[in-house]
Amino acid sequence: MKKLVLVVKDMKKFILSCLCALAAVVLSADETAKKPVAAVSVEKPAAAVPAKEPIRVACVGDSITYGHGASNRAKTSYPAQLQTLLGDEWSVVNFGHNARTALDDGKEWNGKGGMGYRKSPEFAKALASKPDIVVFMLGTNDSKPVNWDGKSDDVKRDYAKLVDDFLALDPKPIVVIAASPFVKKDSFSIRESVVGGELVPWQREFASKRSLPFADAYAVTKAAADKSYIGDGVHPNDAGYGVIAAAFAEKLRGLRGGLDARGGDARNLNGKEPK
Repeated sequence: MKKLVLVVKDMKKFILSCLCALAAVVLSADETAKKPVAAVSVEKPAAAVPAKEPIRVACVGDSITYGHGASNRAKTSYPAQLQTLLGDEWSVVNFGHNARTALDDGKEWNGKGGMGYRKSPEFAKALASKPDIVVFMLGTNDSKPVNWDGKSDDVKRDYAKLVDDFLALDPKPIVVIAASPFVKKDSFSIRESVVGGELVPWQREFASKRSLPFADAYAVTKAAADKSYIGDGVHPNDAGYGVIAAAFAEKLRGLRGGLDARGGDARNLNGKEPK
């Protein structure tokens, strides 16, 4: 009988201890539930920054712009090399057309007409390209007797009209007047006596009077003439196109400083070279 009493007492103690332990667990859980839960901070993804549009450069000209004489005009014409030098923040497009003149009714050496750049499909395409900068390099074919002799004033008039057509675009681009390159050897009736002796001095004066940037392709090609021409003496080789591209890249980078100072918009320069 005593043993039974002891067993019962032990069972009561065991049950009591279990109940106490269970009560402690319940109380602990209740306290935990009452504590405020810290807010989880979720960072919002940063808003995407819109990509800045590249500066659009339209290269306007004749076969020297087109890339006649280049081993691969898509890679080694001057506009293609200019694109490589300037990088992805620029978009350089080649609007050159072989044998074209500034003179509206320009002719080939053999008298074939319709050679005015205005009549080429590239002229309309260049206008429609919404350029920020136009590199304007015409005049070499105008040195032919059929175009220049007795018509030099007409050449200059039509040259200025083409420039004005680009300046009349809205928004207004910068027009860089590029001197016609040096003629190492007279070919196709193209004459160095006219290009270097008359046309380039006038182009320089025209740019100055109109407050337009001037890129001296004549000086740099003449300085590098020994290595820069194919056999005809008029068209550059890959190295010669590289010389032109390097000179133009330097000029355009200088203009870029003015663009950045004006909020990165090429058209805010209104055709004037930055101070």
